[in-house]
Amino acid sequence: MAEITVRAIDSALAMEEVQKRLGDNALIISTKRINGQIEITATDEEVVKVEKESKPLILGDLYRQDKFSSVLNRKVGEAEAGQYPKSSGEIYSVVTDKIEKISEELSGLKLLIDNYSDSEATEFGTIDKLRLIGFMPATLNIFDDLSNETEIGLAVRKLAKAFVKGKCKHYDESDIFLITGEKGSGKSTFANKLVSLQQDSNGETDYLLILDEGKRKLLTAVKNLNLSHDQDNAQKRQVLIVDTSNQENDLNLLMIDLCKANAEAKISVIHTVPVGSSYERLKKDYKINSSEKHYWAFTKLDAYDLSVAEISAMIELDNKCMFFSGMDKVQDGAYYSKVDQIEAYLLKKIKEEIS
Repeated sequence: MAEITVRAIDSALAMEEVQKRLGDNALIISTKRINGQIEITATDEEVVKVEKESKPLILGDLYRQDKFSSVLNRKVGEAEAGQYPKSSGEIYSVVTDKIEKISEELSGLKLLIDNYSDSEATEFGTIDKLRLIGFMPATLNIFDDLSNETEIGLAVRKLAKAFVKGKCKHYDESDIFLITGEKGSGKSTFANKLVSLQQDSNGETDYLLILDEGKRKLLTAVKNLNLSHDQDNAQKRQVLIVDTSNQENDLNLLMIDLCKANAEAKISVIHTVPVGSSYERLKKDYKINSSEKHYWAFTKLDAYDLSVAEISAMIELDNKCMFFSGMDKVQDGAYYSKVDQIEAYLLKKIKEEIS
């Protein structure tokens, strides 16, 4: 009977060596960690005698209180605890080995950099440039006519137009604006700013801010809205801006109640999105059934800059941005998004990344 012991930096390499020397029918006798390496003892014949019988796992009263996963994790943790070095000498040996490996990696990287020649400047195409500043492939694939040969200014303008939402007839004629967003998104501050922004752009209309906390009070205000666009009407047209905490299905129920209270009122929903969110989070949490009645406002621009990844995610979701808003002043800091502004921002990013 042949019995061998091999060591390697990980179990995969150790098993590979065992297989080379004993073949596919090798039997593992023991596996342990020594000085940061895996040591495997194996044989090529059937083990007749088992030196140590495995004892069944008997759960005490404490474990009966836990779920199976908790017990398993605890037992695995106890088993693994014995595999790691405990004495100062063993720890020093393991750390030294790891430092040597890292040093070898760094030396290899330095050699690679030293041998790199940039005598031939790399030419980036339009798609390459857009990828470098943060646009995702899925976003760029939306545009069939974009390629590395597309003029960069034209490509950037297409992306800016896909992200920016201009004012439309439904928005201009809306009688109720529901401002919604998650807690801490700057929703309430934006609602106050929107009153000021709308009032400045249309002095012939009264914009009234109301909370949806008092449902009866809200429905009464909606029912009594003066929707007249007749200039001869002595009373100014009224528009409600509602700061609502409702989300998703609850928001749809609220809109149904508002329509019942005043069937002639046109409703728009403005979603507040705080800047600083990741591409993945936006794709996961901000996917809704968009329509012309939904608009988007990026908030807290005084704290963070809008990222290309956020623009990328919103283009894929078809959630066009209508507003930008900072948090500095309630009476100021909110403005409509503009294609030229986003276009200039993207061209600046490309210049910074490529040059």
